[in-house]
Amino acid sequence: MPEPALLPAAIRAQPVVGLLEDDDDLREELRTGLERMGFAVWDCATAADFHAELGRRPCHVAIIDVGLPDEDGFSVSARLRVLSQVGIVMLSGRSAIEDRVRGLQGAADAYLVKPVDLRELAAVLTAVLRRAWAGADTPTARSASAQSDDWRVDVAERALVAPGDAWRLRLTQSESAMLVHLLGRGGEPASRQQILEAIDPLAGGEHELHRVDMLVSRLRRKAESVGVELPIRSVRGHGYRFALSRNDE
Repeated sequence: MPEPALLPAAIRAQPVVGLLEDDDDLREELRTGLERMGFAVWDCATAADFHAELGRRPCHVAIIDVGLPDEDGFSVSARLRVLSQVGIVMLSGRSAIEDRVRGLQGAADAYLVKPVDLRELAAVLTAVLRRAWAGADTPTARSASAQSDDWRVDVAERALVAPGDAWRLRLTQSESAMLVHLLGRGGEPASRQQILEAIDPLAGGEHELHRVDMLVSRLRRKAESVGVELPIRSVRGHGYRFALSRNDE
């Protein structure tokens, strides 16, 4: 279960999981197991039903199978990310690094390979919920705003705010967590390992550091698509830093 002190009251009471899995036996196993752990779960076997159910019963985090009968799980996740800020955990029998990279580089906050242990799944859901819904008045968010030289992350709205409120760039959970960490360092560089731990406390070792590079690349492309150049600078052999002003280049 999510740690009570880290989540808003409504989610602490009972986080809602939207489960999209076409295997009837596995779907039932995951639903009943997560319900025993304190999550509220609604489930669907097709993407069409999932999209329809989202309109009736929003969720705080979604578990999406990659192999579906009517739509690719990657596509479902991408559509969901455009429409919503919910956490996304992809579940798949595909263990190839190409599939994992595709999921994480796209819309997913986590990618798990079947068979998955319920305890691991619950822990990942908790971590994703924490990143997605932690309040804007946390110490980390406050320090980021105070040290950002007018750059700030609006954690509640999940957006990067430019100096003078010139523009806002909508963020995913992972993007928001990374920028809060970078801004909180006051222009000092952060290693890839430090950033990885900020976006995913349950992440493994060095083999997952590529996730940080993919996240930075995705965020830069998103900003460039709306005509914005983000002052995230690469620090060779180390990681990244956020240049707070033109004098800090």
